[in-house]
Amino acid sequence: MTLPGLIRRSGIAAAVLLSFLATGCGPAKPPVKAAGSGPVTAITITGDDRMRFAPTTFTVARGTEITVTFDNIGSVPKEAMGHNLVILKPGTNANGFAASGMAHAARSYIAPELEDRVVAFTPVLGPKEKYKLVFTAPDEPGDYPFVCSFPGHTPAGMVGTMKVQ
Repeated sequence: MTLPGLIRRSGIAAAVLLSFLATGCGPAKPPVKAAGSGPVTAITITGDDRMRFAPTTFTVARGTEITVTFDNIGSVPKEAMGHNLVILKPGTNANGFAASGMAHAARSYIAPELEDRVVAFTPVLGPKEKYKLVFTAPDEPGDYPFVCSFPGHTPAGMVGTMKVQ
């Protein structure tokens, strides 16, 4: 069954529409930054039904073990509003990466030909699901974008930056 057919049959479209109407259509809120300006070794990042991460920026020290707890705090079913967190190498075109993954649902919306651009990632989570991602921060300092690669979420603004110092 196609996603549009699933949405029509299950009534998910109404839930998604209500979610967007409830959040309003005003100007975007400024990005939320992680508390403090120093490097972290553990952080919780949320994803919501408005297709936003919080915080959108965090800093890590190069070569350290990092624990990111990703928490989908939304309520819309996974089939219509699943979220993941994919940390990419610097210079990766986030929108291009996400567009290439649209046909790869079974691979957390990560295209096989772009796997080499991924530093770390979570699976796609449904509402109220959490995932603990443990990885070693890259040795190369820089800005590492992170995205939700679920179709449409990156271009809608579900993006952030992991700064490696």
